[in-house]
Amino acid sequence: MQKSRKKKEKKKQKNRTLMAIMLIILYLGGLFVYAIPDLQKIVLQKENEKAVEHFKEEVEGSQQDKSSEETDPTSADSNQIPKNAQLYQEMQAYNQQIFSDGQSGLTDPWSYEQETLDLSEYGIDDGMIGILDIPKMDVTLPLYLGATQEKMAKGAVMLGQTSFPVQGTDSNCVIAAHRGWKGIPMFREIERLEIGDELTIQNCQETLTYRVSEIEIILPDESDKIMIQPGRNMVTLMTCHPYTQNSKRYVVYCDEVGTQPEVAVDAAEEADSSQQEIITTSEQNRTEALEEDQRLIERDTLWRKAGYAGIGLIGVLIIFGFIPRKKH
Repeated sequence: MQKSRKKKEKKKQKNRTLMAIMLIILYLGGLFVYAIPDLQKIVLQKENEKAVEHFKEEVEGSQQDKSSEETDPTSADSNQIPKNAQLYQEMQAYNQQIFSDGQSGLTDPWSYEQETLDLSEYGIDDGMIGILDIPKMDVTLPLYLGATQEKMAKGAVMLGQTSFPVQGTDSNCVIAAHRGWKGIPMFREIERLEIGDELTIQNCQETLTYRVSEIEIILPDESDKIMIQPGRNMVTLMTCHPYTQNSKRYVVYCDEVGTQPEVAVDAAEEADSSQQEIITTSEQNRTEALEEDQRLIERDTLWRKAGYAGIGLIGVLIIFGFIPRKKH
């Protein structure tokens, strides 16, 4: 009888252990699935950091090569233009071309995805053309040419058939990014930007600074709102709006610092009045967007924290549910 009881207790303990193992495996599996976005965030951040660092090293190396060629005219390659300089010249030439033809190639969403230059000729296989840094949003992203899904999953993208971010006039580089992707904020906090805030873009030759000049909310098919504006060297940031939806576009127009067109003296008062109206409208657009989106962003954050809290509580219950209790 005693032996039979011990056998039953042993079997019961074995079943209990198996059940505990199964529950722990299920728990860890659920935790892993829930944490995938955060794990992807870590991986993508590391990849972006590597891409940004590699780009900086390539630019620095090209500049050092150019400097050594200038100081050593007997060099065998002294008559050769460095690849980065060639690419920069081609970018400027492309900007002039699309302005001259009125951006006729900007006809449909497919045109946004195009790599308008063959970057492989310059040793660029991943399509990365620069680094976008927005201090107010606390984001630094690699900038890729062509708005394909693959590239948008990695960082910010320059829309095909828009201008490259280089020095010059009559250009508008339109840059798009997700409103958060796999845990990476990207342009999620775009509404932090206000008139006067600055951002930088490092291209293959230099770092240019741009200042926010206007904010607008447009419809997806209003391509006329992102066209080149004569006399200006612009960058236009664009992302989906409202947050987690795709019905509109939140657009931030920026001008290269020091390149805003001069205003004639007799038109100064009228220009000031017009600029004040733009600032007022932009601030109203931003305020309305903040009110619309902040609740959604906070809700997402809250649900994420609540999810981890719930998973933690389940883990505690599992652990304490299978701790043997002392018999009195």
